[in-house]
Amino acid sequence: MNIGTLCSRHPITTSTGAPLSEVARLMREAHVGAVVVTEDGLDHPRVVGIITDRDIVRSQLGRTADLSSLSAGETMTRDPLVLFEEESIDGAIAHLRARGVRRAPVVRTDGTPVGLISVDDLLRHLAGKLSGLAGIVAWQVRQERQ
Repeated sequence: MNIGTLCSRHPITTSTGAPLSEVARLMREAHVGAVVVTEDGLDHPRVVGIITDRDIVRSQLGRTADLSSLSAGETMTRDPLVLFEEESIDGAIAHLRARGVRRAPVVRTDGTPVGLISVDDLLRHLAGKLSGLAGIVAWQVRQERQ
């Protein structure tokens, strides 16, 4: 299994010039904590940053500015960790840990953004695996008691 099968598909995206108030509105309406920032490439958009709800708060408080006067490009984390959809789960965890981030845009081999993977997505997957193992142990205990 790879992260392309686990990630949230069709990430919420915005441009670098979008007002931060618009980014916050997108987050609220889509019930997400991160927006991928893209720029138009030759044949497809390319990922240039990511904005989290935490970035918005830090930017607004740090500059004591209205969200409408700040842009996505001013607030985004540049050069975000970007993972290919074929990346293994173990590889994704290693990359996230190495960069100390909780989310990463997921792209096709040509760089087109297709999703967003989060620590929450990975925890849900791993919890399911652990639950399956725990079920084996519980089954064995029941068998021994019979």
